[in-house]
Amino acid sequence: MCVCGSTRDIGVVHINGHEEDNEPANLAWSCRSCNGKMAHAFRRAGLGRRVAQYNPSRDAQSLGAWMAAVESMRGETDQMSVADAVALIRATPDWQRSAFAQEIWSPRRERGTDRTGVPF
Repeated sequence: MCVCGSTRDIGVVHINGHEEDNEPANLAWSCRSCNGKMAHAFRRAGLGRRVAQYNPSRDAQSLGAWMAAVESMRGETDQMSVADAVALIRATPDWQRSAFAQEIWSPRRERGTDRTGVPF
């Protein structure tokens, strides 16, 4: 539970406003509303730094989009910037990531290529 008492839309926030600072002392629980209020207060005070916010509409809608993001993040292709690839991957829900993994690994197991260095 977060400071305001909400039990909905709870996530980890960075107390000092710097997303790259993942020290335990800099992490706290907050609802999405309080996180937004904190971000506005930081901006007015000139603290922290702006980051790309979670946007569910930016998630991977297909295995192809997911693979493009993964390959871009690894530097294997220039289909999208690394920042855009990371944002897309982070915005993709866990259940969708699992579905993509199933799409990749089921055929590989059937072909017997799941234990080799064959990419697909």
